[in-house]
Amino acid sequence: MKIGIVGGGTSGLLSALALEKMGHDVTVIEKNKVGGLCRSEYIDGYTVDIGVHAITMLNDGPLIRLLKKYAKYIPNFRPYGDYYVRLDKLYSIPISMQEWTSTSIIPNRDKVLVISKMIDLMTSGFSKDTSVYDVIKDMNLSKVSIDFFNTICYFLSGEDMKKTPLWRLFTGAGYIPEDDILPFIYYEDLKINPLKTVLFKKIRGEKIKKILKDGFLYSIKNESKKYLSKFIKRPKYWTQGYPLGGVQSICNSILYSLDRTEIIEGEKVVEISQYREDEKNPGYIIYTQDNSYYCDVVIYSAPSKFLPDITDIPEIQEREDKLRSIKFTKSLTVWIGYDENPLPYLGSEIWIDHPCWATCVTNYDKSLAPPGKHLLGFSFVNTKKKESLSIIENKLNIDIDKAHMIHFQECVPEQASCVVGQYFVYPKIRDDFYVVGTDADPRSMGITRAAYSVEVMLSEFERSLLKK
Repeated sequence: MKIGIVGGGTSGLLSALALEKMGHDVTVIEKNKVGGLCRSEYIDGYTVDIGVHAITMLNDGPLIRLLKKYAKYIPNFRPYGDYYVRLDKLYSIPISMQEWTSTSIIPNRDKVLVISKMIDLMTSGFSKDTSVYDVIKDMNLSKVSIDFFNTICYFLSGEDMKKTPLWRLFTGAGYIPEDDILPFIYYEDLKINPLKTVLFKKIRGEKIKKILKDGFLYSIKNESKKYLSKFIKRPKYWTQGYPLGGVQSICNSILYSLDRTEIIEGEKVVEISQYREDEKNPGYIIYTQDNSYYCDVVIYSAPSKFLPDITDIPEIQEREDKLRSIKFTKSLTVWIGYDENPLPYLGSEIWIDHPCWATCVTNYDKSLAPPGKHLLGFSFVNTKKKESLSIIENKLNIDIDKAHMIHFQECVPEQASCVVGQYFVYPKIRDDFYVVGTDADPRSMGITRAAYSVEVMLSEFERSLLKK
C-alpha cells in the first residue's frame, strides 16, 4: 500500500517508521527540513535544540514504545532532575500534598486554602471548561500565589490561567490520568463518528458511553479516590529525561531505522485531492508547488488548522469551523553559550515575573558545547528578543556582552495549545485519511504528545485493514 505523509516532524517520521516496518511504501513530504521541533542546529560550535525540551514518560510512554517496537536503536537519556521556581533562591515546585504543606513558595495561609480546594475539586468534580482562574479568583489568595499559578499555566499550556483548563493543571501534575480526559476532548468527533474509535477498544465502550452520559463533572467525582491517592503520594518526575546528543538524537534514531521510505524536503503541499480510477481503487494525489504524488492513504502531520484550505473531502469540510478555531502559542527561545554556569544542577527552573523556562543542557551532555563552555536555554512567552536578554542578565546576574554565542529561535511549540475550548481532531478522519501531531492528542507535551497521536493512528489504521 502506498502511503503519503504530509509533514516530516516527530509525528510524521514516527508514522513513517511504523508503517514502513509494517510493509508499506511510504513517502514523506516536508516543506523545510525533516525533524520539526525534534531537531538540533549547529551554531558556532554548539548543538542547539529547537526549543527547550524535557522528554516525558520514558518508563513506558508512547515514544519509547514506538522506538522499542520499530527502531534499530533507542537514544540514551539522562534523568531529567527536578523543576524549580527562582525567587530569592531556588524552590522545588510542589506536586504531592506533603510538598504543598512544606513549600516556601506561597504563604502558609494560602497553602491550607490550596490543599483544601484541590481535595474539594477532586471529590466534587468540575466542568471540562473550568479554567484555573475560575477557581483561583474566589479563593482570596495572595498576589505571590496568584502569580505562581499563572506562571505554571504558561508552562503547561502556553497561556495564562484564564485560558488554561483546570484539567490541564491536574493532568500535568499527574493527579488525573490523561486517558480519563480523552473521551471529553474528542467529544465532537465522537458525535461525528460514534462508537468507532480505538478509545472504545482501549477504555471499553460501555465505560465511555457511561462517562459521556454522566458528564465530565461526575466522571471526575466518581474517580475521586484514585485521584486523591495520587495527590497525597505522587512521586516526582522520575520518568523524564534529556537525550544525550540533544533532541536530534531522537530524530537520528528514526531516520537511521528507515530503510525504504522516500523523504522529500523543500516541497510545500498545496492540495490533497481524491483520485478514483474506479470505485474499487480509490486514492489521493498530493500536489506540491512542483510535483504530484499518488498514494492510497494520507497521513497528515502538518498543522490541521490549515487542512480545509488544501482538501475538500467531506469529513474535513464538516469540521472546518472546528479546525480553523484551533489555537496555538508562539514562543521565543534564547540560547546562550557562556564560560560560567549559572544553572549548575540537573533539571530546570521557571521564572514568575517574566514567564520563562530555563535550563543548562550541558549539565546532561558536555559535548553540546565547545570545551569549557556551557549551553543555556531560555524559552519565553510574550517577550521580545531585546527584552529577553536584559531579563536573563538581571535574573542570573550574568554579563550578556561576555556571551560566547547568542542564538534566537521563534517557533510554535505545539500545533494546538491545551486551552479552554480547544478542539483536538481525532486521528482517524476516514479509513484512508489520518491526522497526527500535537493537535491530534491532548496528552502530555511536545514529542511525547506527538507520539501518543501516532499510536492512536496506528491502532485505527490496523483496524481499517482488518475490515478490507
